[in-house]
Amino acid sequence: MIEMTKEQAKNFLIHHQGLDNYNTYIGKRGVIDFIKKVGCIQYDPLNVIGRNADLVLRSRIKNYCDDMLNELLYKDRVLIDGMDKMMAIYSLDDWPKMKRVREANTKSLIGTMKYRGVLEALDLVEDIRTFVKSNGPTRTHDLSSNSQNEGRWGHKKLSSVALDYMYNSGELGIFGKNNTQKVYEIIEKLLPEKILKEGDGFKSEHEFKKWYLERRIGSVGMLWAKNGGGWLGYFISKKADRVKLLKELVEDGVLKEIKVEGICETFYAKVDDIQGFENIVIENNEMRFLAPLDNLLWDRDMISELFDFEYRWEVYTPKNKRKYGYYVLPVLFGNNLIARFEPEKYDGSGSIKVKNWWWEENTNVTKGLDDIKEKSVREYYKQI
Repeated sequence: MIEMTKEQAKNFLIHHQGLDNYNTYIGKRGVIDFIKKVGCIQYDPLNVIGRNADLVLRSRIKNYCDDMLNELLYKDRVLIDGMDKMMAIYSLDDWPKMKRVREANTKSLIGTMKYRGVLEALDLVEDIRTFVKSNGPTRTHDLSSNSQNEGRWGHKKLSSVALDYMYNSGELGIFGKNNTQKVYEIIEKLLPEKILKEGDGFKSEHEFKKWYLERRIGSVGMLWAKNGGGWLGYFISKKADRVKLLKELVEDGVLKEIKVEGICETFYAKVDDIQGFENIVIENNEMRFLAPLDNLLWDRDMISELFDFEYRWEVYTPKNKRKYGYYVLPVLFGNNLIARFEPEKYDGSGSIKVKNWWWEENTNVTKGLDDIKEKSVREYYKQI
């Protein structure tokens, strides 16, 4: 059992997430290394000043630009879109190991199709498979762009559901995207044969679950066993099952139990990650603006306990019930979350447009801190 102060716990998480030093992850290579370290970053299509995955990388990689991620996904193909902690982006190397996640997601998707009364979309799969093989990269629009195709493929909604089913099952991959619109291709034309033929390497589902839980903890740095956003997804969402796996991984010497001062819950971290935690010092003098679905923020209750910072993403909250705003980003400075701000939707002008800024009550707002705020916002907008 490791004992930590809250300051040490915060320092460890910030360091693990690469939020303390812009020199840790640099350029496209840095994007690859960071995603391999944390397993995945979450994808969300909403774009106010960038999509969630880009905001996650922008806060860690100096001079990051969105083209880097697009190239790594759809040109270099060393990263891939897929289900993990909800919609996510992860290393292509993990594609074989995520087979069970694809299978679980496909099973869940069929249940959703049945509930929505669109199971007949499965009748289109064979014809769509033939179409994509013959015509190459395909959008939903290509299958239902005129009355002739409407008759052949069925209602546009059904062809879209069928394509989504084939993508989630791993039969189709994403050739590229037009904004958020997926362009699909047969997976064999996108991924190396070696990757496609490689087995997941697990002797049993139990062995897979242990790997998957360990991986998820590494996605954040450390997590407690309590239910929360950090455990969303398949296989590890049930607390009773999760507790058993955590105990096994501790006994295996893979995870370490952690007690943080003032908090009753036990935390868990990977043994390799936690080495030298007591020597981590955060001396960053720049503010970092965190994505709403940033890995650090996955468990909002845990962040509240450790950082004394209450954060709820209010994008789907009715306007009259929001406490802050539609798309609000937490502000990290040193090892504290000191503020949050709501940016105006970016219009391409390069100008700084902060709609609202809220300092936390316990933040001592000095002239120096206000200057750092102005400089950090200015530098941030240069990356857009």
